[in-house]
Amino acid sequence: MSNSVYGIALSGLNAARSGLSTTSHNIANANTVGYNRQQVIQQARPSTGSDIGFIGQGVDIASVQRVYSDFINAQEQKATSDAAFFEAKAQQIARVDAMIADDASGLSSALSIFFASAQTLSTNPADLAARQNYLSSAGTLAARFNGLNTVMDDLRVATNLKVTDTVSQLNDASSQIAALNKQIVAAKNQTNANGGPPNDLLDQRDRLIMQLSKQVQTTRIDMGDGSVNLFLANGQPLVVKDRQFAVSTEIDPQDPKNLLVGTTNVINGQARLVAFEPSSLGNGALAGFLSFRQNELTEYQNTIGLLAARIGQAVNDVQTAGVDLDLNPGGALFGFGTSGNLAVDISRVVPNVNNNTGNLTNITMRAVDLSKLSAAEYEVTISGGAPQYRVAGSTGPFTPAVALADGSGPYFEIRDAAGAPLLSFRLDNATPTDGDTFTLMPVREAALNMRVLIDRPSEVAASSATNPSIGNNQAMLQITALQTSRTMYQSNNSAGVAISDGFNQLVSRVGNKTREFTIGAESRTAVLNQVAESRDALQGVNMDEEAANLLRYQQAYQASGRVISLSKELFDQILSMF
Repeated sequence: MSNSVYGIALSGLNAARSGLSTTSHNIANANTVGYNRQQVIQQARPSTGSDIGFIGQGVDIASVQRVYSDFINAQEQKATSDAAFFEAKAQQIARVDAMIADDASGLSSALSIFFASAQTLSTNPADLAARQNYLSSAGTLAARFNGLNTVMDDLRVATNLKVTDTVSQLNDASSQIAALNKQIVAAKNQTNANGGPPNDLLDQRDRLIMQLSKQVQTTRIDMGDGSVNLFLANGQPLVVKDRQFAVSTEIDPQDPKNLLVGTTNVINGQARLVAFEPSSLGNGALAGFLSFRQNELTEYQNTIGLLAARIGQAVNDVQTAGVDLDLNPGGALFGFGTSGNLAVDISRVVPNVNNNTGNLTNITMRAVDLSKLSAAEYEVTISGGAPQYRVAGSTGPFTPAVALADGSGPYFEIRDAAGAPLLSFRLDNATPTDGDTFTLMPVREAALNMRVLIDRPSEVAASSATNPSIGNNQAMLQITALQTSRTMYQSNNSAGVAISDGFNQLVSRVGNKTREFTIGAESRTAVLNQVAESRDALQGVNMDEEAANLLRYQQAYQASGRVISLSKELFDQILSMF
């Protein structure tokens, strides 16, 4: 009897000691990020049958488990990716908003000053001071376009750096997760006999997965051996058991100012990067930065280029149709390059030199219709020996480019939905191969290359050529009218948009997008905070609860110790009887 009581008491002592150790561990890690509180799982030993019934034999420790919810963890993982995505976009677009809306760096004041100077000159066309003021305001406008494009390019570089940093953090986390998978599987195999999971290793891995979720949205699959497999939203594996699939970056061959992000695969014996589409990555900071660069930044930079080109062309059309102070034919006020072809000077054409197998390396823009163009870029691919196109970044079908049989060369034309020509291009001395691709950026270089060509006030054409005279102001009145004349976006029988309204629309779009992403970031962060609070309430360490556990296990320990003392006294009495 005494031996049985002693064994039962000893099992209770061990259970109380395990409880004290676990509670102490919880208290010590109360402020450890990602720590989930642990609890001792006890189970009664099988009872022993006797003449009077079954008599209990004490207690065993089944395992030490962490308090954990798969559901809450999945919610937090998704909320983390959502918040990081909108935060990344809000962070970048806020810089565009501040730049465009600012009087010192935006276009609004420069446009107003330029048209005001034209109005002033129209009141006294022969005044050299007014002519110089007109040229100065034109120079200020061109410089403002140059500066905006430079800032946009700088923001593109900064976004690329963000992408590089995000990919580095992503790879670092996935590498550690793969290593922890290996440790957890080994630890679980060692403790399977006792049934105890390696809780602290599991916490470390979950913390890394949560950090990874901030960089990129992942799908988690828990395996039976204790490892987890992680996949990107597009199905690309990131971690499989103890193997990491690293994400890489390289310069975009179709736009050297961008970085591609993807995985490196061996294709035809060569290592090549298979790039991710930003839209296929779901959420997370990486998707946010890539989406901003591909969509908002490209649209805004091209819109600024389109405004520069449209203003320059419209002003030049008036100036070259007029006469200057000496009654000589007027010259262009604004220039965009040295080729003499506006379409060439304002555009950028980038062949995919890494993937093209033909000799398609030189594509020349022939013409653009700036009244109908939008800020879109075009992806062109060769199929059946002829080019097909679609808006860059879209996933829709390609449309065959229209061949121009004008005898001047192998020209092809891109048209809008109503069939109106938008731009044309030529494949120069090329025998393209099916699958070759290139990107047309019709107005990307306009704001960068804009400059004033006239430096003598007398060369300003203020008079119309139909009624030339020193006091004639018809040319200046036409330029003043350009501020409100609806000369942009005239596709599909549209009445068009005025130049000033075109810029105001850009400011409005940027402001609305900034507000959208800021509100999106705030709301997603609020959801994340709510999920984190739910997780802390269930899985976090509650010091009051742990203090109560300390007292409970202390009392159990003392009681079991008292039973052991009693068992010894009983055993001594039995011995004294003999």
